[in-house]
This record gives sequence, structure tokens and C-alpha cells, in this order.
Amino acid sequence: MPLRQSDRQGGAGTNLKLTAYKKFPTNYPHRNTDLWLSGKRIDDNIGPYWRIHNKLYDLTDFADRHPGGKMWIEVTKGTDITEAFESAHISGNAEKLLKKFFVKDISTPRNSPYTFHEDGFYKTFKRKVQPILKEIGTGPSWKSLLIQDGLTLAFVGLTIASSVLSSFTLAAFAGAILSLVISCAHNFFHQRDNWRMHYFDLSFAAAYDWRVTHALSHHLYTNTANDIEISIFVPLWEYLPKPDKTLLQRYGTIIYEFALLPLGPFHHHMQNIYAAYVKGRAPPPGEFAQYSVLFVMAIFSQSFWLALRLFVALHVTAHLVFSFIGLTAAHHHPDIFHDGDKMRDDPDWGLCQLDAVRDRTEVTGNLLMVLTTFGDHTLHHLLPTVDHSKLSSLYPVFLETCKEFNVPFSFMSWQTLFTGRYLQMANITPNPNHPGYKAKVS
Repeated sequence: MPLRQSDRQGGAGTNLKLTAYKKFPTNYPHRNTDLWLSGKRIDDNIGPYWRIHNKLYDLTDFADRHPGGKMWIEVTKGTDITEAFESAHISGNAEKLLKKFFVKDISTPRNSPYTFHEDGFYKTFKRKVQPILKEIGTGPSWKSLLIQDGLTLAFVGLTIASSVLSSFTLAAFAGAILSLVISCAHNFFHQRDNWRMHYFDLSFAAAYDWRVTHALSHHLYTNTANDIEISIFVPLWEYLPKPDKTLLQRYGTIIYEFALLPLGPFHHHMQNIYAAYVKGRAPPPGEFAQYSVLFVMAIFSQSFWLALRLFVALHVTAHLVFSFIGLTAAHHHPDIFHDGDKMRDDPDWGLCQLDAVRDRTEVTGNLLMVLTTFGDHTLHHLLPTVDHSKLSSLYPVFLETCKEFNVPFSFMSWQTLFTGRYLQMANITPNPNHPGYKAKVS
């Protein structure tokens, strides 16, 4: 049956029947992190605690001691963090520590559709990677550090050169390099607190916000109605296969998105400023770090006005290139799961991640490309806190686990994903077969 208006709790009018969730999440479509977090607290309905599987914990006194950083604990208070806990902790040490903070069992069903059975795909895969990661570690290799710091130094050099020479061409090149810097920094903000994650703050997209919108929402509930990256730009970008999409929603993005997407971070930045100075909400950490770039440019430029124009050109280019990288990433094609399509009968979280992600044939195997264009994306989604430089070592056991569970794993070309994204936005018919169906029966 189509969803009733009362069932959608803030969702835009649609007769799409969701398959991952029983109804659209509270505050859908999610315009910012506050709306998503407050809506999740309402939907999870667990009071002032943290839920993991069917147990409640009070992690208040643990936040300052959390090895990954207190932010992860503080922002998730009052929510179900099962997916975050399982994907972030590879060994069993965290499970042992949890016992100290146990409050009580809870019998109400989880709002999330996913499972983590001990004999399921994901938990089996985690057990297989444990001895490998114990040997090679989960943190960044010297190659990851060299690429990240090298790109940042190149950005700084080009930025200063563009200011000294009053060159908009060099400013554009600096912007292109900045897009690679922040793509690479995405690898670091998934990990425990570290100073390199703040390279992301050099853009108008703060690492703090992206830890919520990307790491806690998109990564854990990929391509569902609970994924902020699916809903934040509704109605202009509509990825779910809603039968009532307008012609503009289905085909208009081909015309307007490259003009509008680069403006997204600027718009979000202005929203945060408004919330800080009008509503009294503290701005996210790092929200104004990008202005340090303007300060440096002003020192070396002939005038502040020229520095400002170069600064704008730099950031427009950066977000245009970053948007293009994102458009050709790993999530949108009619053959990839989107909420409304048929889900697997076995909603194992790892299997559902495989259904919602595709890797690109041109990227895998090249660490520079992997770090700067969201490569090895399937393994990254399964093990988000593991540095990208370690993921290539996990392919043998990953493919072994896929074979054990009779799960097909396939790549797509960059071009296929680029065009597939527009096909998905034009799509108004939910897929009646789960994404692995054709490969399994062929």
C-alpha cells in the first residue's frame, strides 16, 4: 500500500513504498545534521542512552576516553549506534569494554533493517580480516601520509603563486588540487581523531559535519531514506525510484547540476553562520578554517579585493572538481540498490552494502586514485576506519568470503557510473529484484 501522509513524518509527497524502512524517517528530507540527528533520536526512541543491538548503554562518562574521539559518542547520544559500532571496531576488544556501561536489555525491535548474525556475511568477513589487520595495522601507511601531505603542500604553493602573480589560472589549478586534498582527507576523518582530517576544513565543507552526514549517515544506511546524501538536495536531486517524480527531477539535473553543485558547500556554510549568529547554535569545529587561505592570499596579493576574487575562483573550482569526483563515485545506477527496490531476503548489513556500492575498474590498484577518487569503495564501506592503503591487502579474504556466501562481486566502469547516475534519477520504477539477483541466476 502507498504510504499515507501521516506515515511520512515530514517527507515530501510521494507514493513510493520503502523497502529498507517501514516509513520515511522523521524530518525527511534531511536538510542538515541537526535535523537528521534529532529525527533519529525520535525514531530510535531509547531515551538518554546508546543502543547496540538489543542492549542499552550509558556512555556519558566514556566519551572523553573514547580512543576514536569524544565527538563520535557525544553526537550519537539517544540513538541506535549498532551499525557504527560494528563497522568501526574490527577486534572484539570494544565488546568487552561495553560491559562496564551496560544499563539494560531492550525488547523493542530496532528501527534499522539490518542484521549482524555471527554466521552471516559481515561478521564472517570481519573474523577473516582480523589476523591480517593485526599484522599490518589499520592506520595510515607512509604512502598515505606522503600523498596527503604532498597534495596539501602543492595546494599551498599554487595558492601563494596565484596570489603573487595575480593569476586566476593558477588559482583554478590550486582549487583542483584542493579538491584532491579534501577527497584524500576523507580517508582521515573516518579514523580516530587526527590533525590531517582537518585538511578537509580548508574547503567550505567542515570535517565535523561530514563525520555526521557521510560517516554516520551515508556509510551506515547507504542509499536508503536514512542516508542524508540521498535526501539533502531533494527535490532538485531525487535518487529514489519514486513514481511521482517530475520531469525536472528526472532530467533537469543534466542541465543545472554543474552550476548548482559547487554552490552547495557555500550554501551549507551560510546556513551554519545563520544558525550560529541568529539561533545561537555553536558553529561546527573548523567551520571558518578556510578563511586562513584567504588571509594568506591577502598577504601576497596586490589588494584584498583581488585576493577575495582569487579565493572565490579557487573554491568554486575546488567544489566543481570535487562534485565531478562525487558524481562518478560508487553509488548510483539502476542496477544498484536504492530504497524502494527489493532488498535481499537476508538483510545482512555487509550484503546490503555490497548491493549499494560498485567499484570502478579504472581506480582499484592505484593508491593515489583510491585516495583522491573514493576508490576501493566496497571495502571502505565495510571497514570505514581502516586506512585506504591497507584495503588492497584484504581483497583475497573478501573475495573468499563472497565465494563462501555465493555473492557476486563486480566492477563498473567510470563512464557507466557517470551515465548510470542520470539513469537512476530518471528512474521511476523500483527494481523488483535485489541487485545481486541477475548475477546469481545467470
